[in-house]
Amino acid sequence: MSVHNILISRTSDGLLLTANTDARTCSDPEELKKSFNQAKLLARISSRIPDRATYVIDQFTIHMISALNLTYLVICDSNYPSVLAFTFLDDVQREFLQSNERERVESVTRPYALIQFDTALQRIKQRYNSTRSMASKLNLSQLQEEIKLRPPHMITPEELRPGGGANVNSTDSQTHFTLAIPKRYGNYLPINLLVVVSICLNSLCAVLNFTRGVAVINEAHIEDFARDHYQNAASFIFCSFLLLFQVYLMCYPRKQRKPLACATLGSVCLCQLYLWELRNNVQIFFHVTVACYGTFVIFTRPVQEKLPQYTL
Repeated sequence: MSVHNILISRTSDGLLLTANTDARTCSDPEELKKSFNQAKLLARISSRIPDRATYVIDQFTIHMISALNLTYLVICDSNYPSVLAFTFLDDVQREFLQSNERERVESVTRPYALIQFDTALQRIKQRYNSTRSMASKLNLSQLQEEIKLRPPHMITPEELRPGGGANVNSTDSQTHFTLAIPKRYGNYLPINLLVVVSICLNSLCAVLNFTRGVAVINEAHIEDFARDHYQNAASFIFCSFLLLFQVYLMCYPRKQRKPLACATLGSVCLCQLYLWELRNNVQIFFHVTVACYGTFVIFTRPVQEKLPQYTL
């Protein structure tokens, strides 16, 4: 009974940071390779799996833990003591956090960017593959009691299918919040100050336009009916929705976001032109500048495109 492969990934997006794929301790490399692929799948969906879990695959078992937006997985023989496997993962976690700064881990964009940690993984694995010596050094009874008090979640094959997954609202799970939700066409990289400023300015202008539109409608009710009042009100309200649509494009990447951003900017400018008589030059300049700045943010905010399926 042995520890075979180890994987470390980022929980929020499933990006593999490093892995140990040494199969010399395994008598069935083909089955181990299949288990490794299953482990990669678990890494990709780890954000919806409780923070301590186990997945049994015939002769192999995958144990995993998640903490601080990192997921650690180990593939071992099915008869390898689970208490040792989770202790092994705790040691890997401790060593990895000591060796890698959090900022560096969060900024990585390509798979296996921290592959140099494989040396440390190999060293820890060799130590735990000597189960007799490890059992004598560890207080197994205490560890087993902890496992009994909080047993790992047993993953089922249904949870690996699209739309499956454990209940992320359970007390044993972790929920990860990101401003940009993963989409088919990639994910935005973490939000920065420029994006926050643009979102605030666009929201402010949207509120100003909407309230002005409502005020124009009220004036139309007080005065004699005039078509221009309602057309101006519609322009104000339409402009507010255009500015909110810019906020949407800043937060959620779309395949056609740049053409949509240009079309939105042009529509905002046309609205301001139509409302020329109801605003002074400073107000028009402010609203157009905010829309231009929002378009600039949409164009320049970096997107992490869908990564290819790398293998070691």
